[in-house]
Amino acid sequence: MAERCGAKARSTGKPCTQPVPDGTRCRFHGGAAPQVKAAAQRRKQLAAAQEAVSKLNLRREVDPHVALLDEVYRAAGVVAWLDDKVRALDEGDMVWGVTEEVEKTAGEFPGTDTTRAAELNIWVKWWQTERTNLAKVAKMALDAGVEERRVRLAESQGALLADVIRRVLGDPELGLSPQQQAQAAPVVARHLRAVA
Repeated sequence: MAERCGAKARSTGKPCTQPVPDGTRCRFHGGAAPQVKAAAQRRKQLAAAQEAVSKLNLRREVDPHVALLDEVYRAAGVVAWLDDKVRALDEGDMVWGVTEEVEKTAGEFPGTDTTRAAELNIWVKWWQTERTNLAKVAKMALDAGVEERRVRLAESQGALLADVIRRVLGDPELGLSPQQQAQAAPVVARHLRAVA
């Protein structure tokens, strides 16, 4: 439900009851002025930012190695997405374009004032920043030994799986002879390599 205007009507001295979708005053009491609209927009953006920050404060336990690896994947995804954006730019758009647009609602010549300049496109700047971020995060992961940890984890999981398979093949309920167990070992190894 929309807020109500809080201004007092001159004719009655009572509060105005006009609905106010954004802001604190209706259009009859100054709510249509550009500065009032801009202030209302800033309040909306601030409220949205505060809500987003409150959602970001959700804590969870995470292994630092996993968090670093997740960040490497996330950064690589952003760089890949930005690669596509930069590739889609025309060559001229990479270094020349609109740097500012100002909406003028009053004065002798109302309209949009556009400023163009020779400058790196924002997509190119963002792409460069994210590539640097990816390199930094990847180095942090390497310095923290994330890759060695992944290798050790894969080796331990492989050893555990091999042990389980040996136990299954040697289980008396299957009734496999030692010769059959020996014949099964290379078949199992071949199938495991196929999915690795």
